[in-house]
Amino acid sequence: PKLETIYTKCREKAKKNEKASNILAKAILKSQKQTLILTGVLRLLNTIVQAFPSLLIARLLRQIEAGNSIRAIEPLRSAFVLVSVLSVKMIIENLYFHNVVKCASEVRGSVGGMIFDKSLKLSSGSVSLDNSGSSSKGKKKTTKKKGTSSAMGSGEVVNLMQSDATTLEMLTLQLHTIWDGALQISIYTALLYKYLGTSVIWGLGVLLTTIPINSLTLRILNRLSKKELEAKDARMRKTTEGVSNMQLLKLMSWENIFAKDIQRQRDEELKRHTKRGAVKALSQAISYSAPTVSLVATLSAYAKTGKPVVASTIFTAISLFNQLRFPLFFYPMLIDAIANGKNSLRRISSYLESKEITQYVDCKPKLDNGGGRVEMSHGNFLWPATTTESISGEDVGSDKECREQMALCDASMSVQPGEVVAVVGGVGSGKTALVKSLIGELTPLPHNPQLIAEEYGSTADVPRVTAHGSISYCAQEAWLPKGTIRESIVFGREYDEERYLGAIYSAGLDDDIASSTLSHDTDVGEDGSNLSGGQRARVAMARALYEKNA
Repeated sequence: PKLETIYTKCREKAKKNEKASNILAKAILKSQKQTLILTGVLRLLNTIVQAFPSLLIARLLRQIEAGNSIRAIEPLRSAFVLVSVLSVKMIIENLYFHNVVKCASEVRGSVGGMIFDKSLKLSSGSVSLDNSGSSSKGKKKTTKKKGTSSAMGSGEVVNLMQSDATTLEMLTLQLHTIWDGALQISIYTALLYKYLGTSVIWGLGVLLTTIPINSLTLRILNRLSKKELEAKDARMRKTTEGVSNMQLLKLMSWENIFAKDIQRQRDEELKRHTKRGAVKALSQAISYSAPTVSLVATLSAYAKTGKPVVASTIFTAISLFNQLRFPLFFYPMLIDAIANGKNSLRRISSYLESKEITQYVDCKPKLDNGGGRVEMSHGNFLWPATTTESISGEDVGSDKECREQMALCDASMSVQPGEVVAVVGGVGSGKTALVKSLIGELTPLPHNPQLIAEEYGSTADVPRVTAHGSISYCAQEAWLPKGTIRESIVFGREYDEERYLGAIYSAGLDDDIASSTLSHDTDVGEDGSNLSGGQRARVAMARALYEKNA
C-alpha cells in the first residue's frame, strides 16, 4: 500500500513526456528511502573498514621482517588489531546484507502486490488481447500507439509478478555498487600507488581496458534480455492455454500437437537464454582475470625499477588487488542487473499504465423490505478491448467507428424486487453485453461521442447503473476453485448450514447429492474437472445463491 500511494502521487506530479518506467523507479526509491540511506551508510562504513586489513597486514609483515630489532609485543598487538578490525567488518557487513536483503524483498513484494491489485481493476475482456492488439472476440484491431500498452494474458501477468519482480529484487541488492564500486576502486588504487609508486599505472591500464568491453557487453545483454523475455512470454501463453484447456485437448487428442508447440517455444527460449549466458560468462571471465593480469603487470614494472621486492610489498599488493577484484567482479553483474531491471521496469510500468475499468455501478444497501433492485439508464457502453485508442481523446473517430465498437446503445432497464427477467435474442444481439454492463465490466460512453475525452460527471446522458444489494453472476462457462463441493459453494464466507442447504436445493444440486453421484465432500478437481458440465454450472449457481446480500 505504501508503494502504491507513492506511485499514484508520482504519476500526478510527473511531467507530460516523462517515461512511465522512470515514474515507477522514482516511486520505488522513495518508498525505500530510509532503508536505502541506512544501507548506504553501512556500506560506506564497511568500505572504509575494509581498507584497514591490507594496511595492517603490511605493518605486520614489516614488523616480522624487522626480526629482533623490535619488541615481540608489537607483532602481537598488530595481529590483535587485525582480528578486531576483521570482527568489526564482519558485524557491519552482516548488518548491511540483512537490511539490503530486507529492502529487496519488500520491493519484490510491493511490486507484485501492485500488479495483482491492478489486475483486479482491469476488465476480464481486456486480457483477451494478444500482443498485436487483436481481440480474441473478433473485435476490431486497434493500432498500438506510443505510450499505450497492449493487454496481457494471465500467463504474462504471472510472469510479471514472478520473473520481473524478482529481477527488480536483484537490482535492489546491487544498487549501492553503483557508487561504492567506484569508491573502492579509488581507495585501493591510492593505496597501491602508495606502496608501488608509478608501477601501478601499468595495472590500471589493464583494468581500464575492461571498460569498453563492459560497455559492449551491456548493449549485447540488454538486447538479448529483451529477446529472452519475449520468448518467455510466448512460452507462458502457450503453456497457460494448454493447461486451462486440458480437458478439451484430451477429448480431441491434441496433446501431442500442443506438446510439440510448447517444446518448440521452450527450445527457442533456451536458445536465447544460452546466448545471453555465454555473453554473461565471457564478461565474468574477463572480470575474474583482469585483477590477476593487473597484478602481474604491476609487479613486473615494479621489479624493473630496481626497488627491493620484499614480502610486505608483494603480499600487500596481492591483498589490495584481491580487494580490487570484487568491485570489478560485481560491476558486470550490476550492468546485467541494470539491463534486466530496465526491461522489467518498462514492462511493469506499461502494465500499471493500462486503462482501468470506470466505476459506474452505484452499489447501495438492500431496500427496507429486504429486496434487491437493479436499474440502468442511458446504457451506452464500449467493449473494453476497443477503448485504448478511443477514450484517449486523440482519435475519437467517426460515428461509424463508434458504432462498430459499441457493446450497447441507449439501453435502459429496471428490475424490481421479486421479478424474474429473461433476455432473449440472437447471437451478437447484446445479451452478454447487457449482463456485463450490470456488473461493471464495460466502458461507459456518453451518448455524444465528443464527450468521450471530457470529465462528464454532470452530463445528463452518462450511463448509470444502480444496484440495491450486491450482484451474484454466473458466467456461461462455470469456474470452480479447487476443493470440495462445500468449499466451492461457501467460497471462503462464513458457513451457514441452513443457507447452504437452501442454495443447494435452489440450484437443483440436491438431486445429484441424493443419488449418491456427489457428496458434500466430493473433490471438484482443478477447475471442476471431476464434475460434468451441468454439475459445474449447478455448483456455480449454488455459490451465487449462497450470498445473502445478493
